[in-house]
Amino acid sequence: MLRHSVMVSAIAVLALTGCAHPVQQTAAHKIADALPGVIGPAARYDVQVDGDPFALVRGRARGVHIQGRLVQLSPDLTVDTLTADAEDVSFDRSTRKLTYVGQTRFTATLSQPELTNYLAASKPLLPGLTVTLRPDDVQAAVPVTFLGLHTVAVLSGTVRPSLADPTRLDFVANGAQLGRVPLPAGLINLALDQLNPVITLSGLRVPLSVTQAEIKDSRLVLGGTADLNGLAAREQGISK
Repeated sequence: MLRHSVMVSAIAVLALTGCAHPVQQTAAHKIADALPGVIGPAARYDVQVDGDPFALVRGRARGVHIQGRLVQLSPDLTVDTLTADAEDVSFDRSTRKLTYVGQTRFTATLSQPELTNYLAASKPLLPGLTVTLRPDDVQAAVPVTFLGLHTVAVLSGTVRPSLADPTRLDFVANGAQLGRVPLPAGLINLALDQLNPVITLSGLRVPLSVTQAEIKDSRLVLGGTADLNGLAAREQGISK
């Protein structure tokens, strides 16, 4: 788990043909300084800025592409990789703060260590809970008490965004057993009530809405939108 003292390195690459004027390079670096800082500490950030050189001098970029490694979205949640593409970015060159960010789409991946650490921190009342990312699905072992019996329900399935809440990721079971015996529906529902939500993204500094989730090569891959513009408005004291 990263701490807030982790050093963040940002590399800005100006996506322009020909030689860039030093002023243009400065504008690109200022965007790089502003954008990663609003997301969270990371082991590394790489940033590409795309825009007309004259617009960049005035503090406006057509698009910003961010790639982060081991990004700490909250004290409990660190993602292995984070990619974000923001459109129509405006920034104050003197204060190095954002003033407006248009539509931003993101993709984040969690590997097994990050998921295990998150569950240990977010579900301390479920000792023994394990959620294992397999090559193309998920297995959960959930401690439950049923009719006075303490046992572990083993569920197989996947993780999907909640239809009711885009900040919530729930486990969806397609099979369950107790040892070699299939579990009754009541026990499955009890285990799911204990387990869900597997991950919640509410309360993050940058609001994230998840629209898709898939298991790929034993990693949880999330995709959706990020509200960087709302954060820019709060920092600048301007209305959205």
